[in-house]
Amino acid sequence: MVVRLAVAGAFHTSFMEPAVSRLEAALAATEIRSPRIPVISNVDAQPHADPDTIKKILARQVTSPVQWETTVKTLLAKGLKSSYELGPGKVIAGIFKRVDKSASVENISA
Repeated sequence: MVVRLAVAGAFHTSFMEPAVSRLEAALAATEIRSPRIPVISNVDAQPHADPDTIKKILARQVTSPVQWETTVKTLLAKGLKSSYELGPGKVIAGIFKRVDKSASVENISA
């Protein structure tokens, strides 16, 4: 299924390539510690705990498509029982429910 999204910019596309080097420079100057819980990347839907890898993945995310469905499947396969969506709307909850109708997602709005 394809859904046209109303967006403010060409995020997660090759049009964002000029921003990558600036983000890489900012990330190089930023300390990222090893997380207690691995970070599931939207780039490859895999868990990452190495700070250098996380920085590389964050830079790749600028021009890479977001792998929402695969990320949700990874989270559920790794035992996610309940989750929270912060902010207005229920977009994430909708994605979770399309992947797994029994997924528990609580919305916490501002």
